[in-house]
Amino acid sequence: MMDAYFIPILIAGAFAGLSIGLLSVFIVGMRMPFIGSCISHAAMVGAVYASLFQVNPTLGALVLSILAAAGVAFIHPHRRHFDANTGQAILLAFMMGLVFLAVALEEGSRTEMLGLLWGSILFADWGTVVVTGGLAVLLVAFVIAFEKELKAVLFSRSLAAVTSAATEPVYLAFLCFCGLILAVNLKAVGGLLIFSLLVCPAAAAYQVCRGYRSVLLAATGFGAMATTLGFLGSYVFNLPTGACTVIVGTLIFGACSLVRRALAISE
Repeated sequence: MMDAYFIPILIAGAFAGLSIGLLSVFIVGMRMPFIGSCISHAAMVGAVYASLFQVNPTLGALVLSILAAAGVAFIHPHRRHFDANTGQAILLAFMMGLVFLAVALEEGSRTEMLGLLWGSILFADWGTVVVTGGLAVLLVAFVIAFEKELKAVLFSRSLAAVTSAATEPVYLAFLCFCGLILAVNLKAVGGLLIFSLLVCPAAAAYQVCRGYRSVLLAATGFGAMATTLGFLGSYVFNLPTGACTVIVGTLIFGACSLVRRALAISE
């Protein structure tokens, strides 16, 4: 029988998967996976250095992830002399160097810091449920309110920037949402592995769905499924949360790929 303390953990995990799965539709759709990687690793940098200096890790993750989101937003894809993916790869490498430098500088116990890297279900409580649930609702409302602008960015950010001045602020706001959600869920899923949730749900949804809204619904469902089953696996087998979540998310993608292939053969 499940312990009562695990109920908020499971609910918080479902909200986390739902919101990150929704984000993944745009990250994968823009074919710029380094965006999510940069922001998630920036959140991890903020968390580990906050832990190093005895500050709330979530606060550090929030600050760094928002700064990274703003920085990534100003890397324009239509600048021919500088590829956006190249800039994001440079930022990613820099963030990884800072993370491992912080781990090396920690002279005391590294348990909390390693927990930030690999994830732990012990970090979630009812307060986490309220925050993750609130952010999920706000993200859904944002996607609905700015559906036209987000579709334009999905099609081509370069063309969207030229044809409409409103797309750039919406793109920046979307990346800030990305930073907020990743920072809040960093402790539970882990900074090194949370990036997979920004890829697998949408990649799986694109395998079996064709319409914009059907992809959104499928990706959010796959994200919630990955985190819920991953958290359950972590609880039952006493394994790192992030690792379990990543494995489940990858298996979901594999299953969807097989379904797509089977449908293609039958046609």
